[in-house]
Amino acid sequence: MFTQKIYVNNKPLVLTTDAKTYMQDNAMATGYLQFTGAFTRNFRLALQHLEKPGTLGAIIEDISPNSLQQSLYELYEPIDAAGGVVENENGAVLMIYRRGKWDLPKGKRDEGEDMATCALREVSEETGLTKLKLAEKIGNTYHVYSQGGQNLLKCTAWYKMKGSVKDTLVPQKEENILEAKWVDAAEMKMIVYKSYEAIREVLILAGLKW
Repeated sequence: MFTQKIYVNNKPLVLTTDAKTYMQDNAMATGYLQFTGAFTRNFRLALQHLEKPGTLGAIIEDISPNSLQQSLYELYEPIDAAGGVVENENGAVLMIYRRGKWDLPKGKRDEGEDMATCALREVSEETGLTKLKLAEKIGNTYHVYSQGGQNLLKCTAWYKMKGSVKDTLVPQKEENILEAKWVDAAEMKMIVYKSYEAIREVLILAGLKW
């Protein structure tokens, strides 16, 4: 079964070849607005639905994964990014505060750069950490946004990393990062409440609990 979850306005747009199975596996999805067929009109209606306050999500089902992807790319230009879930020697996780939300460090891939290198560079640039050790890949997230008159689909590859409290945290002001801090398990519940759905998903996939 093909499934791709894209965050729009912090709400999920699910593209799938089997909506029934997806809803059985994800109870929350029974409240999503459902569309059948990878038609541009269905995408536009789903996106309009997700912009409304109080809506939960939307599902577009089609038998062809390629059709779902092509229709998405007609509306949004795909770009690659990477970031990291960094843990220190005490088990605390590195978080950044930007634009009123707690987030994980990440950024766009430079031309010719592989995703793992991008992840390490972006985490270092956004937080000031220099003693980073790369671990396994966690997975990918997708979200859409508009910038400079362009509609963009950002695919972010996430990696586990190790860092140290001995390294000095320096939030990157040029990227509107106001704070970078180590968050322990006791504080994580409050922090993730002020974060994005996609970030909570990444933390869960990384094996973190709160």
